[in-house]
Amino acid sequence: MDECGIKPVFRPFWEDLPHANIFQSITPDVLHQLYQGIIKHLIEWIKEAYSEAEIDARCRRLPPNHNIRLFMKGISSLSCVSGTEHNQICCFLLGVIIDIRLPGNLDSARLIRAVRAILNFLYLAQYPCHTDQTLNLLDDALTRFHDNKGIFVDLGIQANFNLPKLHFFRHYVHMIKLYGTTDNYNTEYTERLHIDLAKDAYRATNHKDKYPQMTLWLERREKMLWHDNFVQWHLAGDPPVQDRSPPDMDYRRALKMTKHPTAKRVPLDHIICDYGATFFTEALARYVVRTNQPTLSAVQLEREAAHIVLPFQTVATFHRVKFHTINASGYRDPTATIDSVHCQPPRKDNKGHIIPGHFDTVLVNEGDGGTTGVNGYRVAQVRVVFTLTSHAAAALFRTPAKAPTHFAYVEWFTPFRQPKANHGLYKISRVIRNGERLASIIDISDIRRSVHLIPKFGPVVPREWTSSTVLELCSSFFVNSFSDRHAYLTII
Repeated sequence: MDECGIKPVFRPFWEDLPHANIFQSITPDVLHQLYQGIIKHLIEWIKEAYSEAEIDARCRRLPPNHNIRLFMKGISSLSCVSGTEHNQICCFLLGVIIDIRLPGNLDSARLIRAVRAILNFLYLAQYPCHTDQTLNLLDDALTRFHDNKGIFVDLGIQANFNLPKLHFFRHYVHMIKLYGTTDNYNTEYTERLHIDLAKDAYRATNHKDKYPQMTLWLERREKMLWHDNFVQWHLAGDPPVQDRSPPDMDYRRALKMTKHPTAKRVPLDHIICDYGATFFTEALARYVVRTNQPTLSAVQLEREAAHIVLPFQTVATFHRVKFHTINASGYRDPTATIDSVHCQPPRKDNKGHIIPGHFDTVLVNEGDGGTTGVNGYRVAQVRVVFTLTSHAAAALFRTPAKAPTHFAYVEWFTPFRQPKANHGLYKISRVIRNGERLASIIDISDIRRSVHLIPKFGPVVPREWTSSTVLELCSSFFVNSFSDRHAYLTII
C-alpha cells in the first residue's frame, strides 16, 4: 500500500452512519477537476507538443471579441494560472493549434481530436439543464478523448493517464442524474463568496480582534442590502413576488442601442475612408430599392438603384451594439451586457497615439435562421451602424414607418459548409467579386450575436499580422464555437 501511496483508514467517521455512502458524497467539481485539473494538464501537454513561441505568436494575433481575452504576451509565460484564466484560454485553444506541425512530421489529427473532445466535455458538463441526449454526448466526448490520447504517449509527453481527476470523468453522468447539473455543487461559487464574505470583511477591520468586527460589518451590509431591496420594491409600486424560473437552455438575446448616436454627423466620404464602407452609397441604394420593390430581379434592382439619389451628405453613426439576456419568463436584464459588437474607426488618444479601428464580425440571420444551428445564418463584418433622419427615411422609403430605425453596412463571408472532420469548426473566407468585397446594408435586428473568427494561420503565422489587422490581411478563418457557452450551444 505504501508503494501505491495509499494510507489505510481504520475508523472512518462514516462507519456508524447507516445511510451514508461516502463515494456518493464526492461530487464533480468543474473548477478543480476540469479547469484547474485536466485543462491545466492539457495546456501543459500542448506546450510540450508544439513550439511555445509559435503558440504565443498566434495568441497575440487573434482578433478582438467581447468574449475573448487577448493574451498579448502569450500563454507560455503565465504562472499561478487561475481557473478564470484557464477558462479564457479554452475559448481559443483549439483554434490556435489547428495548423501547427508536430515534431517528426507526426499527424496532428489525433491531438486535435483529443483537444476537441476535452473541450466538448468541459462545455457539456456545464449545461444548465440536461437530457438523455446531452448526457450521451458527454459520455461520447470522453470516449473520443480516450480513443485519441495515445498521441501524447507517442510524443513522449505522458507515460500513462492514471490521473484521479481524469478517472472521475466517468462518474459525471451518474452524478448529474443523481444530484442535478454541476452548477449545484461547483466550488467556484463558494470560492467567489470567500472574497465577499471574508477578504472584503477583513479589509474593513483594523486587523485587531478582527472576527467581531467582520461579523458586525457583514451584518450591517446585509441589513443595508435588504433595506435597499425594500426601497426598490416600494418604488416599483409594490409588485407581487415572482416565482423564480428554473434554469433552461434559453437562446434568446435582446439587442440594445444607445439613445443617442456616438457621432451625430459623419460625412459620407468619412464613412467610406475612415469606416472602410467602400460601397456605402451603392449598398444603401440597393437596400432602398429592394425594400420598396421586393419582387424585382437582380438586373432590375441594379438598374433601379442607379437612379437613387441620397437626400443627405451626413449620417449619425453608433460605435457599439449591446446584447442583454432574456430569461425563461421573458424578463430582460438591462444591467448585464453579455455580448457586444464594436464598429469604431481609428482614432487618437490623449497623447496623440493612433488607436486602431475595431470592426467586429457577427452572425446575421438571412431570413430563415432558427434558434440553434447555422442554417439560415451567415457571417459578416460590421463596418458602420447608422440611422437615418425622419426626413431622409420619408424621401427614400415608400412606407417610412416600416423602415428600420438602425442599419448596418456589412461585408460578407462565404456561407457555412460542413465543419472540418477533426476539429469540427466551420471554415469561411471573404466573398470577393471583381476584386472587391461583397457588401450590403442590413436591418440591425438581423444580427444574432457577435462571432469570433480564428485566422487560418498555416504552419507558421505571418509575423506582419497583428490583432488589429489580421481580419484584413488573412483570407480564411475558422468560426470559433468555443468563444462562450452561448456560441457552443448555437453554432453547431
